[in-house]
Amino acid sequence: MKTESIYLEEINRLLAGYLKEIEQSDLKPLSAQVYQVQSKNFVRWINGEFIPGEVKKKNLKDKSDK
Repeated sequence: MKTESIYLEEINRLLAGYLKEIEQSDLKPLSAQVYQVQSKNFVRWINGEFIPGEVKKKNLKDKSDK
């Protein structure tokens, strides 16, 4: 999916605020990391830079090639 750049600017601004809130929260480190990674992946997806399950599929293919 590709989103228009005018919207991405606002989304990235909001993401930065969200990530800052996560850093300032009392979440355990692993929980905070999950929140951060998933939100960043969502923004990458709406920008056409991420496909859910892509890494898993690549790892499975690499294992089957051996």
